[in-house]
Amino acid sequence: MAAHSKPRGMVTMLFALFLFLQATAAVSHHAHHAHRSPHAMEAHLEETRSLLEERANNVAIVGVVGSNTVLAPRLEIRDLQKNADQWNLYLLGMERFKAKAKTDRLSYYQIAGVHGRPYVTWNNFPTPLLNSAGFCPHSCVLFGSWHRPYLAIYEQAWYQSVNEVIATFPSAQQARWKSAARTLRMPYWDWAKLPPSGQTNVPASIRDQTVSVTKPSGKVTIPNPLYSYTWGTSLPNEMGGGPYGNFPTTLRRPVANPSRSNNNEMSSRMNSLRISLRDRVYGLFMSGASWGSVSTSAIGVRTAQNGNNPDSFESIHDAVHVTTGGESGGHMYYLDYSSFDPIFWLHHTNIDRLLALYQVVSPNTYMANGNVNRPMAQWNRGEAKNSNSPLKPFTKNTAGDYFTSNDVKNTRVLGYTYPETNGSPTAASVRSAISSLYGPNSGNKKRSTPTGQYEGRPFKKGDYNTVLSIIASKHAMDGSYSIHCFIGDIGTGNSTANATAPYPTNSTSPYSNSTGDFTESPNYVGAYGVLGMYGGSEAPKDNDTTIMTESCIPLTTALQGKEATGELKSLHPDDVEPYLAKNLHYKVIGPGGVEVPADQIPDFHVYAKSCEVTPPSSPDELPSLGEYVPIPKATEGKPGGAPFVYVPNPIDIFPPTPPTNEQPAQPSGVSPAYPTGTMVFPYPTAPEEENGYCISHQTIEYVDESGKFLYAEKA
Repeated sequence: MAAHSKPRGMVTMLFALFLFLQATAAVSHHAHHAHRSPHAMEAHLEETRSLLEERANNVAIVGVVGSNTVLAPRLEIRDLQKNADQWNLYLLGMERFKAKAKTDRLSYYQIAGVHGRPYVTWNNFPTPLLNSAGFCPHSCVLFGSWHRPYLAIYEQAWYQSVNEVIATFPSAQQARWKSAARTLRMPYWDWAKLPPSGQTNVPASIRDQTVSVTKPSGKVTIPNPLYSYTWGTSLPNEMGGGPYGNFPTTLRRPVANPSRSNNNEMSSRMNSLRISLRDRVYGLFMSGASWGSVSTSAIGVRTAQNGNNPDSFESIHDAVHVTTGGESGGHMYYLDYSSFDPIFWLHHTNIDRLLALYQVVSPNTYMANGNVNRPMAQWNRGEAKNSNSPLKPFTKNTAGDYFTSNDVKNTRVLGYTYPETNGSPTAASVRSAISSLYGPNSGNKKRSTPTGQYEGRPFKKGDYNTVLSIIASKHAMDGSYSIHCFIGDIGTGNSTANATAPYPTNSTSPYSNSTGDFTESPNYVGAYGVLGMYGGSEAPKDNDTTIMTESCIPLTTALQGKEATGELKSLHPDDVEPYLAKNLHYKVIGPGGVEVPADQIPDFHVYAKSCEVTPPSSPDELPSLGEYVPIPKATEGKPGGAPFVYVPNPIDIFPPTPPTNEQPAQPSGVSPAYPTGTMVFPYPTAPEEENGYCISHQTIEYVDESGKFLYAEKA
């Protein structure tokens, strides 16, 4: 295991090397140094020592590696739970990790704080350029790759806590726990797959307030470390205030009297959303788009790289954030607070997994080029980035060299794989896994959903895939918001299923609310989430350009259900377009759970499109999609449903181009384009001009359990 505290041995070694080099230089150039006084030389050496110590004190992010570990997969949380010893260590490690002092650079508090608030620097990174944004590059081409070393340092710090926990057990028991830790990695939460029979897609292990564990003293019950994170008796001043009345513990879809998470409501909402999430994941793997196109929500609007792909993993990620946090002010609802909720890490590890799987099925694609579209702690707005750009503030060694996207292209360099990428994965094996997990009506085909939603059926010849594409601004509201879609009457769902979870037990009984829940309607299709920051503080304030996103809500499964009941003749656009014109509905829910008229939301546009589907010829193939064709009458007359063409701003073009005041020509009959703006770029606009830019080629060396070299391969 790599050292995680101040590496004094490394400092001594570097200083000794420096003295050797100085001595060598003195022999060759003694005439130049003869005039220095002993005092001046001592001051020079002390200054150098200080500089070397500062450089050597960067965190070397290596993930989980060490003499007691082997390359191992991160498991789905329910699968990890099947191994009692590993599950026990995972929970005890989380408990210890979260309890570390806030001043510890490898504490839960500081690592979670890299993402957004408290807007302070980390890991010897220079003072942030803008102290009100955090380091996370959401809606940016670096979204997918930046989170990979971020998850690795979290996993590394947690695993250090696991080893510290093992050391507290009697020596006679430690071999048992070390054996369990050998292949232990942090788990992911797969919110899209069909959960085991009798369970919801949010495991009780995430929702329960307490959990039983084995400590050196024996079996005990502790607060569940996956339930929440607490800052203490009050929110630290440096957090700058927070949601739900500055509540000092993370909340999910919170309710009052007393203030607490409504995890059962969260679970019910995620149940209603599961089919949509499943269809979106499957649709991305069907798309054939490049990895760069599917990794971030900004690509579809801001460049032509998205091609025939209407969605992104980042947009799916946003929907989970907004749904789990909740409009009532849960912390996952706000990007700048979300990383403090333990569910954030389970969620993001799944996003990393899906992106790793996509790398296998699209091996000749990776990072897209693009520009930073908002100021952040480490970058100015307008800076151009590519796969060699430094993923600040994450350092791969104590000398302070930053990871690049190319450095983390293969997860093995950070000590982990996933079940589907373990061993020697092929595109065929991953496609087969995707079909099994996320294909229409995947899993137990005899089961029905709690809400009565149609589970779907496999594609057949003559089918069409239809989606509702949504274009939305990240800054249209003061925080996050979501667009909920229905085919048929919206209704209120099952009013008896809405309830507050009994407090303070671990009950998994239905949540309640006497007004009912529209997401429990059988006509509910899914939600599109727009993830914003608390108080809307991420919005650009020095120009008129907002950050636009585009992704979609798949409609095909719901349309298949209408076809099965005879309400819809076929999935052909000729039948679907007039059916949607009559039966498609959507509502926008903003902060506080307030419904906002869709026609009053700035920069909000919807349109439906459809494409022919060619069914797969074998289990290890996926359906292929034809070209999407708009079906404009489906949204004609609906809020935001008028024809619209997005015209790129200067920030959209790679590398950034000088601004112009000319208004581009508009196609006849469409809404006005966004103004091109009067932006200026006083910062480097070529990726290679950035400090820390590094062209790297990744080579992975494989060794056996004794450390003997086996072979090497280029990533």
